[in-house]
Amino acid sequence: MISILAVVASAADITGTWKADLETPQGTVQVNYTFKQDGGTLTGTWQAAQSPTVEITEGKVAGDKVSFVVKIGPNGEMTFAHEGTIKGDEIQLIMKPSGEFPGSSVVAKRVKQ
Repeated sequence: MISILAVVASAADITGTWKADLETPQGTVQVNYTFKQDGGTLTGTWQAAQSPTVEITEGKVAGDKVSFVVKIGPNGEMTFAHEGTIKGDEIQLIMKPSGEFPGSSVVAKRVKQ
């Protein structure tokens, strides 16, 4: 029982605003994440450059691991699965898009308020 409580207590809380620079063939694009963590459940929004803000889905946090999905397009036809590792005020994320597009990695940094 004590070890279970220790794992829950040590889980990172990533609630807040995070920013990352995504390298694309057209240049660097700033990506904004706003996370709300409730235990192991993660909700929030994602927004890149001038694109609309979209809700993240399937969000989970377990220890220092985070995962969530972003669906883009009028009907959510483009899906980006995100998996990452939380390291203090940085999250190293791998973005895996659906379709034939290559994946990429970004480092999101917590925005200090």
